[in-house]
Amino acid sequence: MKSFALILWLLIGDGGQRVVLTQHVDSDALCQTAAKALVDKYAARGQRVRYLCHEVVPEVGDVDVNGNPIEPEQAAH
Repeated sequence: MKSFALILWLLIGDGGQRVVLTQHVDSDALCQTAAKALVDKYAARGQRVRYLCHEVVPEVGDVDVNGNPIEPEQAAH
């Protein structure tokens, strides 16, 4: 199971940023390695990026339309 999400943002000159990549990987170490390679790749082009390696936590049980967990007693109604 892919347990980490790598999110990469391109930093724009006016202070803004734009998501340029989202990728799922198996571990934090793989995420960090992939992020370093991407940072170097964009830096070689003269561009600045930032990244986040975020652990993905799978949902357990039912969720409502907003993605909020439904307690078992609520689901029975």
